[in-house]
Amino acid sequence: MNSYYSNKIEGNPTHPKELLKAQVTNKDSKANTSKDILELLSHLEVQMKLSKSNVTPEKVVSESFIKEIHKDFYANFKDEELFIKDQLGSQALDKNGEPILISPGNYRDKAVIVGRHEPPMPDELPRYMKWVEKSYNPSRVFGTTRLCAAAALHHRLAWIHPFIDGNGRTIRLVTDAYMRCSGYDGYGLWSLARGFARDTDAYYYALAQADMPRQGETDGRGILSKRGLIFFTKYFIDTALDQVNFFNNLLDPSALRTRMDIYFEFRSKGAIADINGKKTVLKIEARDIYKLLVDRGPLHRSEISTHFGKSEQTLRPIINQMRDEGLLKAEPRKPIEPKLSPNIVETVFPGIW
Repeated sequence: MNSYYSNKIEGNPTHPKELLKAQVTNKDSKANTSKDILELLSHLEVQMKLSKSNVTPEKVVSESFIKEIHKDFYANFKDEELFIKDQLGSQALDKNGEPILISPGNYRDKAVIVGRHEPPMPDELPRYMKWVEKSYNPSRVFGTTRLCAAAALHHRLAWIHPFIDGNGRTIRLVTDAYMRCSGYDGYGLWSLARGFARDTDAYYYALAQADMPRQGETDGRGILSKRGLIFFTKYFIDTALDQVNFFNNLLDPSALRTRMDIYFEFRSKGAIADINGKKTVLKIEARDIYKLLVDRGPLHRSEISTHFGKSEQTLRPIINQMRDEGLLKAEPRKPIEPKLSPNIVETVFPGIW
């Protein structure tokens, strides 16, 4: 979900259904993947890597960590996909008429203008990034102040604009990691990117307010407006609260189970298409298997058979069909796990897209 919304902010129109289908059909191959889908897959891979990594408070704001995220995002891009396009889709050229190329993990070496904002010059970037590392270390910020620090970090990185391209995606990934390091353990069940993407004009407007130079002696002590940063921080916190409330309602256990019942009831009557767009019937027993795995977590085939009092041979065709449709992860001699297939998401999690 973070992957979809973060890329949507950047103008990538790919719907999550296409991403989920690409994951099912392409497996580990990215050779024939479109650039739009590759952007989502790359974002997702970096996101998964970060969620499994032990990112310390000291590391999360370090230059090396931020550069690593940018580098990892572009790791699977071909050389020709690293050339920057202008707003008309043509090859972007520098002042010497040379093509502008993304250098994964490296700061930009060219001056840029972003809307009305002129970020720091290339030779100033290391100094500004060192300042970020010193100022926003979560180990030096405590309590709910960390949420305000996350908002400030998000804007300050956007203002610095350290890379020639890919700043927005990188910064949102850094923000995700920062939230986790700051003790917001539930982060990941909800997404700031979803809130930002639902009204990108409001997102960019809030960022622009914090871009403003200081407005007189009562507007902070730095070169940027304190009132502008407060405006963005309020927007950031309001967005977070809105998303927490949305997902709290979406994940209500009783309502969630009801929506699962609806999906599998419709599938048992052939009223909803499978992953291939065909209205293939899926036996109602699939509902009970799926709900059991959601409730209890991964189980071996023998445990599922024992629970329902049916032989493995009887349940095998249903489990295999669910596996083929992306509803289950079912590998030989390993516990079976529930998955979200492209065709179940919109029924079980309405409004998530």
